[in-house]
Amino acid sequence: MLKISDSFYQEETRLGFTITETMKKAWAVQLEMFDVIMDIAQKHNISIWADYGTLLGAVRHKGFVPWDDDIDLCMLRKDYMSFQNILKEELPSPYKISSFYVTEGYDQPKLLVTNRHHLDLGNNPQEESITNIQHGCRYITGIDIFPLDYVPSDVEQLNIISNLYISAYDLAFDFDYYKSTGELESNLIQLENLLSTKLERDNHLKSSLWKMSDAIAMMTYEYEAADIAHYSRCVVTGFNKTYPKQSFSKTIYLDFEMIQVPVPEGFDNVLSSLYGKEYMTPMFGTACHDYPFYKVQDKRILFNNRLGQMGDIF
Repeated sequence: MLKISDSFYQEETRLGFTITETMKKAWAVQLEMFDVIMDIAQKHNISIWADYGTLLGAVRHKGFVPWDDDIDLCMLRKDYMSFQNILKEELPSPYKISSFYVTEGYDQPKLLVTNRHHLDLGNNPQEESITNIQHGCRYITGIDIFPLDYVPSDVEQLNIISNLYISAYDLAFDFDYYKSTGELESNLIQLENLLSTKLERDNHLKSSLWKMSDAIAMMTYEYEAADIAHYSRCVVTGFNKTYPKQSFSKTIYLDFEMIQVPVPEGFDNVLSSLYGKEYMTPMFGTACHDYPFYKVQDKRILFNNRLGQMGDIF
């Protein structure tokens, strides 16, 4: 089990950015989760790599990017599909796995491993016990794991697959919008005709659309591709933002806080695609979500406390 020294939790400033004690506790929880995930992956001979800000942090900072607040990993699609079921069976309590393959109602094109099922609102002894074990971190924090799929080298094939993927992804991502405007059925029928398939019109339709988008991403075989990519990212950036598949042919390990993380040997290709050639120059405020992640959770805790105070009044 990973041992973290007490000094790690102290507030500190890196590159002029202050990392609070609260964030340090969240980092510690994530590092422990990562350690567990790595043990399981190695047990099953599954390759996994640091990705996005975690990869950048390993290369540039030998740890977290100071203004980052989560851990990102990636793996090849075939491993991604099998790893979900492995994690479901082998993740220790209170960790939780979420994926639209194994979790009802989850609708993100990535696998999420969280440190707990519920936020500690301060009114549940079981949650308080988990908080005590997890260094006083009462929040739900997680590790994102993204699949890497092959990108066809043939331009015509790429055009067909990319358009199909974007269509399915768009319907899944904006499912509620299309449903409210009455456009869902017509768009879905068109996509079904192109794919020669039929989805059940039931309560799982949104999840089925996400699985359809994944099925499209998996259409290309390794021998048909020179590159791999996060298809979900390519919806935004275009399918020119890919990585040579040879970048991931070997794994090396880099320092990351008090541990080491696996990174693709061709990390320069990956980081240049993600952040540009000047990725070694720090740029503040580049987090792709609100920082810190627990800002919204703090509001829930505050609201719950106020409800409790009202109970005292009445």
